[in-house]
Amino acid sequence: MGRLHLIFLLLFFGAARGAVMSKEPSVLDSCRDFGVAFERVFSVPGEAAVLHCPLDIPHLFNPANTPYNITWYNNRTGSEVTRLESDVILRNETLWFINITMEHKGTYTCVVRTEQKCFKQATVLIVNEMSEGCMREQKPAQKINAHVNGFLACPLRNYLKSVDGASIQWYKICEEIEEDERFVPMNDMLLIRNARFQDAGFYTCKMTFRLDDVVGEMSESLECEVNDNYSMIPRMVEPVNDIMKVSRGSSCSKKCQVFVPGKGIQLVEVLWKVSLDSEEYFVSLDVSDRVHQTPLDESSTDDGVWMVRTLWLTEVYEEDFNQTFTCMVSSSRGHPTGQFILLPTDPNLLVPLGVVLGSVAFLFMMGVLLWTLFKVELTLWVRNMFPFFYKTTDGDGKQFDAYIAYPRVLEGSSEMAEMFAMRTLPQVLEGQYGYKLFILGRDSLPGEAVVDVVEDALKRCRRLLLLYTASSLCSREALEWAEQQAGLYRALVDNAIKIVLLEIEEIQDPRRLPESIRLIREKQGALGLEKKEEVQAWKKRKRWMCCDGTSEESVTSLDPSERFWREVRYYMPVRGKAKKRNVWFSF
Repeated sequence: MGRLHLIFLLLFFGAARGAVMSKEPSVLDSCRDFGVAFERVFSVPGEAAVLHCPLDIPHLFNPANTPYNITWYNNRTGSEVTRLESDVILRNETLWFINITMEHKGTYTCVVRTEQKCFKQATVLIVNEMSEGCMREQKPAQKINAHVNGFLACPLRNYLKSVDGASIQWYKICEEIEEDERFVPMNDMLLIRNARFQDAGFYTCKMTFRLDDVVGEMSESLECEVNDNYSMIPRMVEPVNDIMKVSRGSSCSKKCQVFVPGKGIQLVEVLWKVSLDSEEYFVSLDVSDRVHQTPLDESSTDDGVWMVRTLWLTEVYEEDFNQTFTCMVSSSRGHPTGQFILLPTDPNLLVPLGVVLGSVAFLFMMGVLLWTLFKVELTLWVRNMFPFFYKTTDGDGKQFDAYIAYPRVLEGSSEMAEMFAMRTLPQVLEGQYGYKLFILGRDSLPGEAVVDVVEDALKRCRRLLLLYTASSLCSREALEWAEQQAGLYRALVDNAIKIVLLEIEEIQDPRRLPESIRLIREKQGALGLEKKEEVQAWKKRKRWMCCDGTSEESVTSLDPSERFWREVRYYMPVRGKAKKRNVWFSF
């Protein structure tokens, strides 16, 4: 009884399984069938294979708004492929076989179900033993160009985002490629530098990966073809940031010259464009337009191809100036550009420049001449008009503006100088211009020693005015007079005070003067009452108006010219009003 019971159970479950197997095709028969996909999936035992659902789901319904599920069926067994099977992983629309065997080959159907519809399409998995070492049956071809760098792309690169920890190794004729000067494996890409014809052949890329904690590997072979035709990066020869100057209304042209290194047919385009109102427009190809570009001119050489396209402006308008014209090159190797700016021609500036330079030179010479002739007058005018330009003499420790010195030795010869010093100078400098003078005999106290008075007075004066005639300093007595006054002698020799020489009459032989005075005279000159080159300053003798009741006949004085008094004032101290730290300039 037990054995009969066991046989009955086996027959019951066998019948139930047969009912399920027979029921599944009837369910698939209700789905819309798209047949068998044209593309095949190839693999070899021991590696992984990936089946993609061949149905184009977005064209069947909107997957974003329509819930659906995907199931796979093995047409050979008629059963659904589940995750429970060994080394099988279902992920989204793909079916992964991690460690494939010969038993996995066959046809698999992808079924997509929604709440109301069902779709199916089959794909074929081919599993073959490797017959050529490590070469696969399917060998897609990739082409590279000789004499330039080329890249080979691994066909498995599309799976990198679907797996974890992927790494790819490259092989050529089953030998692993190590990085060197010419071959650089770059994971899913293989760089071949300066490709040669002997680089053609079969290459294999093997990817090792991890998927759901399962480690697998898969390989793909490809055929590399090396073409004799090649092209390199185009080189822009002209223009290169040029500036072109033309006159308005004229015509002009500009060539765009491009050299494309390579061999064979070059797929390169050269075009002109212009920037207008911050936008770029291609220049018209119609030669009848005012602004147009000529047809492309090509000439081949052993090293490459020269391409020239000319930009023409039959008439330059004002709106064309300051515009940027760009020559653009379009190729698979790069997109170099060159540009130039159109500017108006520079005006002829030679004539106005010559006029300006001549005027400047004339004004300069006139200025020098006027300054030479009227230096004294201009300086005095500036002093009167702008006293704040000059520092004040207050607080400099000086009491007098000038010390008046004259030799009083010989009677008659020094009388003229004494009269000029005692009467004329005070009347003009003190009476009219407000200067303070120290005159020995007038401002000194009776009984004082002359040597002490002279030395002390010189320390309190800003200038030393030395008056002399042709004979007053040209004698031994005059020299002794100067040497006896130690302070005066020291001022003459040491230049301790600024000295102004006043010659009452013209000196015929300056060599007879004392050496100290002669050196000062040679260095800075002397102010004379009579000069040959100008009108004599004292032709007429008359008496200056005095208030002391002296008769006109008893007083005889000189009548210097206004030029003489201006020169004296020029060398006198400047009574400015500016503080010492604010001095701008002085004459």
